[in-house]
Amino acid sequence: MKTIRAWFGNRRRAFKTFLRRQAPYLILTLFILGFAAVYFYDAIIISIRPGELGVLWRRLGSGTVIDTVYGEGMHVILPINKMYVYNVRKQQFSDTIDALTVDGLNVRVQYSVRYFLSAETLPLLHQRVGPEYVNVVIRPEIRSVVRMVFGQYKPEEIYTAQKAIQERVSELSKVRLEARFIELDDVPIETITLPTRISEAIESKMAYQQLEGEYVYKLSIAQKEAERKRIESDGLKVYNNTLAQSLTPGLLHWYGIQATQDLAKSTNSKVVVIGAGSGGLPIILGKD
Repeated sequence: MKTIRAWFGNRRRAFKTFLRRQAPYLILTLFILGFAAVYFYDAIIISIRPGELGVLWRRLGSGTVIDTVYGEGMHVILPINKMYVYNVRKQQFSDTIDALTVDGLNVRVQYSVRYFLSAETLPLLHQRVGPEYVNVVIRPEIRSVVRMVFGQYKPEEIYTAQKAIQERVSELSKVRLEARFIELDDVPIETITLPTRISEAIESKMAYQQLEGEYVYKLSIAQKEAERKRIESDGLKVYNNTLAQSLTPGLLHWYGIQATQDLAKSTNSKVVVIGAGSGGLPIILGKD
């Protein structure tokens, strides 16, 4: 037991002696390690916030890690590697370009682009396009589609085909961006500005077309009213002809006698019978 205690005592004294001799070097080493930890903290400790995903690039290895996407939270990596963090929430930006119609007239188009990144294709996007994907892919592709679609229309057709134009732009843009590993939500067109003289000419033409439509409508109503009156007149004519054939002198005389009797029964009437010829009707005069 005493031998063991003596051995431990000797080891402790030897260790203290070593620390006294190597103290400057140890302090320098700790200082260097502390400095390195502070300096490389952001390269070692990676925090991925909500709505973000990370793609790792390994310096000593296969480069971009294609089969793994790093989710939200804290990740520890080697300082020689690098983590690229992408925003995968739905994002939007606005743009304005000048496009030419099929007639060669200039049209100014203001639109917005709503897009987002998919976790499944994010490593491929990073490897083949990179963090500047908005300026490298999205903006040029959308501009190309807008110019192509507007180049298929005449200026006067743009006013009446805005919905079809927007649907076509969104459809073609979605196909192109999906091939570049970007998911497109929509490309809403906000304003379309034509040259002043062209815009005024189109508005004047549309006003005349609306006025022409109003005249056509009124003419249609008048024609229908004339047709209604013609049918009504033909009906009255047929009725009068039928009535004239059925009214004989004897029947008219009988109706006259009936009317005279009804008037004579009234309490407010005084009957004075005056002959009006051999076949005439009496005349009722007087009032109480």
